[in-house]
Amino acid sequence: MNNEKNGFPMILGILAVIIGVALYKEFDFETFRFKKVGLGIVYLITFVGLVTVIVRSRISKG
Repeated sequence: MNNEKNGFPMILGILAVIIGVALYKEFDFETFRFKKVGLGIVYLITFVGLVTVIVRSRISKG
């Protein structure tokens, strides 16, 4: 049971990196807007949610 809990934040971390890279590619730094607004918002919400879950799991362990 302990191994499953330790692996969970690692999987979420990998997902956060993937979504973060996609979010970075979707953002246009010349105009400071998303290329596709809907997709950018979905990426942003997902990225923030993943980071929140990772931080909460780290705080509850410590």
